Amino acid sequence: MADYRSTVAIVGIGGIFPDAPDLAAFWDNISSCRSAFREVPDGRWMVPADSVFDTEPGKADCVYSRRGCFIDQLPSAATLPGLAIDPALLEGLDPLFHLLIHAGKRAFDDGVTAPLDRSRVGIIIGNLALPSETSSLLTRNWLGRTFEEQLLGSTSAPTPTSPLNRFPAGLPAGILARALGLGGGAFTLDAACASSLYALKLAIDELLSGRVDAMLSGGVSRPDPLFTQMGFSQLRALSKRGVCSPFDAAGDGLVVGEGAGLFLLKRTEDAVAHGDRIYGVIRGIGLANDVGGSLLAPMSEGQLRAMRAAYLQAAWQPGDVDLIECHATGTPVGDAVEVASLKQLWSDIDRGDARCVIGSVKSNIGHLLTAAGGAALTKVLLALQNETLPPTANFNMPQPGMELDNSPFSVLSSPAPWQRRGDSIPRRAAVSAFGFGGINAHLLIEEWLPHSDALPPPNLPTCADLRRNALDFPPPFQGEGRGGDG
Repeated sequence: MADYRSTVAIVGIGGIFPDAPDLAAFWDNISSCRSAFREVPDGRWMVPADSVFDTEPGKADCVYSRRGCFIDQLPSAATLPGLAIDPALLEGLDPLFHLLIHAGKRAFDDGVTAPLDRSRVGIIIGNLALPSETSSLLTRNWLGRTFEEQLLGSTSAPTPTSPLNRFPAGLPAGILARALGLGGGAFTLDAACASSLYALKLAIDELLSGRVDAMLSGGVSRPDPLFTQMGFSQLRALSKRGVCSPFDAAGDGLVVGEGAGLFLLKRTEDAVAHGDRIYGVIRGIGLANDVGGSLLAPMSEGQLRAMRAAYLQAAWQPGDVDLIECHATGTPVGDAVEVASLKQLWSDIDRGDARCVIGSVKSNIGHLLTAAGGAALTKVLLALQNETLPPTANFNMPQPGMELDNSPFSVLSSPAPWQRRGDSIPRRAAVSAFGFGGINAHLLIEEWLPHSDALPPPNLPTCADLRRNALDFPPPFQGEGRGGDG
């Protein structure tokens, strides 16, 4: 039977994704293989889409795709009940803040929070250190308008926006902490597309150290969409078709999305004591860096170090997992390297007849960058809850050279029942998130089965002991962190 001492449980989920304003819609889209790819809505780019479109990939100051995955307008977070913040402050903030507050409050409210001392609840999130729409607007107001006046003699008035929007990277976590009345520290990191899992790793460390009693963690991504579209166009990483097809022979690049996936975490024994619904237990998480990898050509060596570190921590074998939610973005080189890494990982074991489903939620909602890991983990937790192995949209035949038929891996085109390997053996899954420059993370998650050994025996440290011992640790850092080069 599983031993859940010194583990962390996920007890709340707050996910908002393209064409999926709630978790029910998100799971329905995944299980039905629906994709959210569409033309950019009017007004989302600061200039008309046709004015910067050119079919030539990489042409300066142009994009060769007008398609992405977008979230329809959210109600203002100022309308949410029970927030400990002045609604007038929220009204002038970028949609990024509102998206994070909506997702964060949903995750927090999804757990049992009455027993918590909110001064001992912290926040660590992954967030993209790039301009938001309103920080870009501030730049135009402060600099662009001056150039226009000097060169063209224009006297057009600037569009008003809150000056707080000049802090799009670090401030959202602080605003969320203020809104929920949390005092256990709040900060942001940017580890590129691995940010959500890096944030979860640090949140787990905070919990197991005893410095906090609960953590909100995960990732959010809602940068200026033209900024990211232009950047990936210059890198020639976008799909010309505007369709993300992970592992597929037709895959020709990624599609940019936006959204937020946040989680409420507790030590597992606390979750049991509080009567929480436990979505899953995190058994291991490994981090690594390629060092020698380039932006769009990752290396297996760094990916394997992250994966092996996670399995070592969990005391699992790779063949113990039934589902791997891959990073797979639909770029031919990146997907091929990831599959090669998995084959190498599994080659080290005697796998017998073990088979494993691989997939990627990017086929449904695009690449959410710093929130990609949050979306991937949300998908896996819902798969556990529904006891279903999920399909991957836009998959018809594997990329040449992958040789999936000669591997333990398969990509599903329709949902399949997720059977346990035995009555007392929990379902197990893995989540990968690999960022620019080889910033790698791999997380192992397990279904919660409430065995008698889930609680620590009397001779183990109690939560009160952990709190007392926390006095020996420095207080959690508060501020803005930027890790990696993404």
